[in-house]
Amino acid sequence: MLLTLVRIKQTKHAVMGVLLVDGKRMCDTMEPPLAPNATHPKGAIPMGYYKVSLTRSPRFNRVLPLLHMVPGFEGVRIHAGNSPKDTSGCVLVGYGTEGVRDTEWLADARKAEEELVDYLLNHRVKNEEIYLDVTNRERFAVERMQSIEQYMREQRKGATHRSESGQRDCA
Repeated sequence: MLLTLVRIKQTKHAVMGVLLVDGKRMCDTMEPPLAPNATHPKGAIPMGYYKVSLTRSPRFNRVLPLLHMVPGFEGVRIHAGNSPKDTSGCVLVGYGTEGVRDTEWLADARKAEEELVDYLLNHRVKNEEIYLDVTNRERFAVERMQSIEQYMREQRKGATHRSESGQRDCA
């Protein structure tokens, strides 16, 4: 199962984004700012690809996603939170920021967390590993475009095979 965190907007105190699960939007995200500051001395976790496991958090006393092998960080989790002060490096989840206080705010955070954890527990194939791809809007758009272009090339190639043989190959 693949989670994709797409960083959309950098604000003064946070990075706002969206979390996709297998390509479908699950909820919104908030992280510390990219550059370290007095409140968040490490800043946000680096872009990259991380293995995720579901374990009981000793701090929150509930099952939460835990990111593994994050350079320069330990114990990075995905959990509920409303504002930048609710994280010291973790990824916060919630819903929509439009019309809610300001852009550094997530609403219904506990609901988003519960829905994410429930989905991860109940919709993955037995023993299927979970990964998180942390990216930004630009890189995500390029990868999406490359994926579409590859799909189009394969479709054109398939059309050539059909026209030469008069029938379509099995997929």
